[in-house]
Amino acid sequence: MVFNLVATGLSVVALLVTLYSAVSQAGLQRRSNQLPAYVDLLADFRSVEFHDRYWFVTQRLLAEHDPALGLSGLPDDARRQVYDIVYYYQNIAVLRLADIVDDEMVALLRIRVIKVWDAVAPFVFREREIMGTGGRYLLRGLEDFAHDARRMPHDIIDRLMHVSRTQRTWQRRRAVLRRRAALRQLTAARVPPSAAE
Repeated sequence: MVFNLVATGLSVVALLVTLYSAVSQAGLQRRSNQLPAYVDLLADFRSVEFHDRYWFVTQRLLAEHDPALGLSGLPDDARRQVYDIVYYYQNIAVLRLADIVDDEMVALLRIRVIKVWDAVAPFVFREREIMGTGGRYLLRGLEDFAHDARRMPHDIIDRLMHVSRTQRTWQRRRAVLRRRAALRQLTAARVPPSAAE
């Protein structure tokens, strides 16, 4: 009887150790998948041209161009600079939604994303009207990314630096699960009644 209890206890411990190893391995695999995305994003971010385009979008775009033009009505040079910047951040937003980059990226880019969205929002809203999409589809990822960044506390980077790696891993997993649940709820709510039948 005692030996059966000991054997059962050891089996449970072995199962827990295996489960912990599997979860840890999945986390390591996820981080290794993130590395190429981070490297590609940083390659653009390091260039002087990127920062010049960012400065144009955040500092000069609204001062020099009328938002009534939308994005498609901007002069070629201005449109090129705007597209380079907004789609750079849109790509990060998409990678975040796909769980390839995590919320720490949002924290690191918080101010930049907010400034970019604030500068281009009037142009994007007008472009949506011009396109006649009837909804918020054009650059929706960037808009949501900026909204999430705006809701983050100002001292988030300091707090992230002080939280241990293990705590950050569990916080990330919970955040991913919350995002996936919210996405499932949104997609379930958007299914038309005729498609659900």
